[in-house]
Amino acid sequence: MPTTQGAADMTQSPHRKRLATPLNIGAMTVAGRLFKSATSETRASADGFVTDELLAFYEPMAEAGTPLIVTGNLYVSPQGKSAGRQAGIDADDKIPGLREWTGLARRNGVRIVAQLNHGGRQIAEAAPAADRIVSASDVREPLYGTKPSPLRLDEMPGVVESFVAAGERAREAGFDGVQIHAAHGYLLSQFLTPHTNRRTDAYGGSLDNRARLLVEVLKGLRARLGDDYPILVKINGTDDLPFRRGATTEELVRVAVRLQDEGVDAVEVSRGHYESWPGMIQGKYRGFIRTSLTLGAGRHLSGRRRAATLAVAPLVEHVAERLRPPLEGFNLPQAEQFTRALDVPVICVGGFHTRTGMEAAIASGRTDAVSAARAMIADPYLYRNVLGDVADRPVCGYCNGCIARFSGLPVDCYSDEIRRDRDVMIEEHRVRTGE
Repeated sequence: MPTTQGAADMTQSPHRKRLATPLNIGAMTVAGRLFKSATSETRASADGFVTDELLAFYEPMAEAGTPLIVTGNLYVSPQGKSAGRQAGIDADDKIPGLREWTGLARRNGVRIVAQLNHGGRQIAEAAPAADRIVSASDVREPLYGTKPSPLRLDEMPGVVESFVAAGERAREAGFDGVQIHAAHGYLLSQFLTPHTNRRTDAYGGSLDNRARLLVEVLKGLRARLGDDYPILVKINGTDDLPFRRGATTEELVRVAVRLQDEGVDAVEVSRGHYESWPGMIQGKYRGFIRTSLTLGAGRHLSGRRRAATLAVAPLVEHVAERLRPPLEGFNLPQAEQFTRALDVPVICVGGFHTRTGMEAAIASGRTDAVSAARAMIADPYLYRNVLGDVADRPVCGYCNGCIARFSGLPVDCYSDEIRRDRDVMIEEHRVRTGE
């Protein structure tokens, strides 16, 4: 069972339903402080359209009254598509399906935000229409072996416009706001990180230059969507790139302050790039690499690359479990620094799954809200269940099977026991309530 980090000293405080306390994010009020964080779904059609399978994943989270749902990363252009069966927001013909998604949330009285993303060099499965893989510089991505081309200066306005046009589609489709994905080593994160941004022009070098593209995206969205439309950003609290030049927490906080000055309404704090594995996620890793290579994103690697990876997999997985065991609230130390520097709400993601851990994190003042992804895959009624102190609910074991199958199989809980308990819980609830 994961332990609680940082919040353990708060467990003796009286129970107050801080998770049910409303929070203002710009002009939007959310009913509570536990959110669904974005996770890649692998449930859209091959060409990025919303499917019934995708909606079914979110339906129980909406039924549970989850205060805010953030979609998985929606690609803003074919060039930015980063995974198989990823949903897109790159063209107007996607709007009707996206409107079904927002209608699901609205019928259940919950808020939903569209996460906008460009994958940059982190491409597990490129779109057929993508002309080439791009990044800030030509630094090879070691997990997938992709060698990107640096974006040219004349291409920057087009990247900005792809995000802005996607924001307009989100608003037209009925989303309550958008979240700019500037974390996890995707394109905007690649520009922020010195290791992946070795440019010497206006988009590289100094922190202001490395943040320029992200700031331009935010300013473009704000100008087109108006002052009252909620815009959030997801950003790393640490790049977690040992022996490489990652952006520091202090630098990333400074970027967040700049974004606040430019009108961002909330900041979600995460960590890591793909190549900082296992830093982006924590938990259990036995069998992770083989599963990824056979059922997930790694199945597209060359035979030689797969064989080499399998040869070192047992050692790598053993070290990963020692370095990154399951911990609740593992991004709280970084989130706290953002909270101290910002006036807008800070949201912390990272292993949250218990009411004690969540409420303690908020009560400590280290974060204004918490978000969860894997815990909601295991228990989509998480918000309702933690508020009701339901003892026999399904609890994520952090086996990371859901992530290992990313870009290959639909996101789901791949622990047979937990998935069975979850499905029984949902069926019993729907029979009892008629939902």
